[in-house]
Amino acid sequence: MRTVVSILSILTLWACSSQKEISKNESSPPDKPNWTQSKPISSTHYVGIGVAQKGSVQDYRGVAKENALSDLASEIKVNVNSNSLLYTLEREYKFEQEFRETIRTSTDLDLEDFELVENWEDEDSYWLYYRLNKSAYAENQKQKKETAQALAVDFLAKAESAKEDGRYSESIDYYLRGLQSLEEFWAEKNEASYRGKTIFIGNELFGGVKSTLNGASIELTGEPILNFQNSYVTKAEVLVNNSVSGQPYASVPVNYVYQGEYGRVKGSLSSNVDGRITVPISEAERSSKPNVLTLAVNTEALFEPFEGDRFMKKLTKSLRGATQTYAISYQPPLVCIDATEKNLGEEMSSSPITAAIVASLNRKGVRFTEESKEADVIIKLESNTKTTGQSQGFSTVRLELEVNVIDARKNESVYKISKSDIKGVDLNFEKAGVRAYQNLTKNIESELMRKLANDLF
Repeated sequence: MRTVVSILSILTLWACSSQKEISKNESSPPDKPNWTQSKPISSTHYVGIGVAQKGSVQDYRGVAKENALSDLASEIKVNVNSNSLLYTLEREYKFEQEFRETIRTSTDLDLEDFELVENWEDEDSYWLYYRLNKSAYAENQKQKKETAQALAVDFLAKAESAKEDGRYSESIDYYLRGLQSLEEFWAEKNEASYRGKTIFIGNELFGGVKSTLNGASIELTGEPILNFQNSYVTKAEVLVNNSVSGQPYASVPVNYVYQGEYGRVKGSLSSNVDGRITVPISEAERSSKPNVLTLAVNTEALFEPFEGDRFMKKLTKSLRGATQTYAISYQPPLVCIDATEKNLGEEMSSSPITAAIVASLNRKGVRFTEESKEADVIIKLESNTKTTGQSQGFSTVRLELEVNVIDARKNESVYKISKSDIKGVDLNFEKAGVRAYQNLTKNIESELMRKLANDLF
């Protein structure tokens, strides 16, 4: 009986052991393939190997695929042809490396007809092996290039037609869209037949956009002048045209900037069908130093549709439009001062208030005349002192002042001011009157000239 039990026990243990071995064999992954250790080299295919760690990302299969395609794309070399647009850009703007990276990134996204060779995984990682037939890829690229070249030629024709018709902004847009359509092949020689001759289409488009940008002439048809008669508000009449043919350019966005009283004044306007723009100039700084109006083609507006394209954005940043600078003339008013300055009812031998006004306005560049008929502005002033009393051996007077500023051309009063709170104290009334005048002229800027000068000059 004991013998039978022992045999049954042995059989049971053997069965359990066999079951565990079978379970272990079924759950174990196959041996790790060689391609995970060493990337295969093929003369007929581009190869891409990608891996993702299972614990680090949720979509590890998607990450492995992205890595495998990126690895595959890295085998597709970008060789720069000496007749290519990129060769020209590299010499002028030094961004070949960025272009290579951009093209490689776009190749990751645009790869077609790749095939899965094998996948492998264990508890920790997931591997993918992709390949792409080199001949099939080359044929596909050839067809894409021919399509891109045809589209680029079509945009070139539209750009030149728009330029001839004076449609400046449309012309720039067509040139850039032609370049964008060819972007994937900028490193290659892109020959095309165009109007009876063979051209390098990328270079032709790039040259076209540069010449159009630089070929816009921005001219003033009259000098902007700030003077008393126009209340220091004027405008600049601008004409935008083709600098060679004189053809007016419509819809050209133009930035303008000039120095205002409280900082720079900026804006943007577009030319009308006649190529004309009217730039308003108000609150411009008026001083002895010249103010200038800067006009420039607003390339930011022209290039806005291409901001989403990384490489086109970099390319357009290297392009500049026409810029011109013109003087804004300030003509200070011709001023006549008609003054009566008295102390205790007696006209003074000197004219302290007049002298202080002249000194203040001279700093503004204002000119003076003794002939009221020649003047733009007449400043009439009357001043006198009156006694107010004596105390402890000191005499006190009060200075009264009336100022009337007249627009001589219109014979209209434009500004008046009265002051009667300026005191003078000294040992006698006459000296106290002189002291009152000194107190006024010492603070002439705050008491009188600041508002007068800001409003009128």
